Amino acid sequence: MRSFIHLILFSGIFIQYASSNYIFCTSLYNQVEVSFRNPLEIPVERQESNSITNNYEYASICKIVYRIDYDAKSIYITLNANNDTNTFKAHNQSELLLQTIWLGFEQESKQPNITQRTYFCNTGNDCALQFYLNTIQYLITKGKSKLDQIRSKLYKRPSLIDKSTRYRCKDSTKIYNKSLVQCDKGLCSANTINAKQYCTSDNTASLFSEFEYHSPQSIINEREAIEYKCNINLCNGNVTIAKIKKHLQHYTNWKGEYQIEEKSSTIRRTLSYCLIILCLCNLRLFL
Repeated sequence: MRSFIHLILFSGIFIQYASSNYIFCTSLYNQVEVSFRNPLEIPVERQESNSITNNYEYASICKIVYRIDYDAKSIYITLNANNDTNTFKAHNQSELLLQTIWLGFEQESKQPNITQRTYFCNTGNDCALQFYLNTIQYLITKGKSKLDQIRSKLYKRPSLIDKSTRYRCKDSTKIYNKSLVQCDKGLCSANTINAKQYCTSDNTASLFSEFEYHSPQSIINEREAIEYKCNINLCNGNVTIAKIKKHLQHYTNWKGEYQIEEKSSTIRRTLSYCLIILCLCNLRLFL
């Protein structure tokens, strides 16, 4: 009898432990579209069956894919559950963000201006949907301004007069003063994947980047790959590459780190202004 009671208790503990590894995830396998005007209003049709909504799944990982089209000012979203044990590359990881950005600088080329994100998590019920709700407003406002800054550093719209302008580019295959070359036909190019800088015959100015972030951080698996073609003198130099990388990190805003920095700097400025005002007030008292 005692063994039977122990078996029941053990079974209860095991079921409770196993259940704790699963979370509820919203599932929208059919892609939905929302506009920049109302990015938080996701059209989720909740059909009730036995008082349980059938757009939820019980799984170990929640997943969301959302594509931001800056030209169409629309966002395309799919949400689903995932039980693939190989999603995370370490046993202690709980979040994974994969981000791809395509930027076309020339309107005539009709290249897309798109960001696509795939996010996995097991941090809590509906964590993937919550991640989207927490990040989308930043991406279409402050994030968009970061993309505009990238464009201004890499592309200058040529006039009818200077369309045949030659650009000076960095060539990583050469050393010292010979590393600066005149690009007769084409654009300057930079590629951080293979650490190459050169003059390319391609005349289409554009940027492509792939970022991969994990939480907790995984130094081995983190990835920041950037490739672009630009038409400003020395725009593929090391200084510009570092600036573009920083802008992309600000745009990505992984874990909200740059929002925190911005808030902190605002607080510091406010405190400085208050101290100046107090000093002026005290000075007037002594006059």
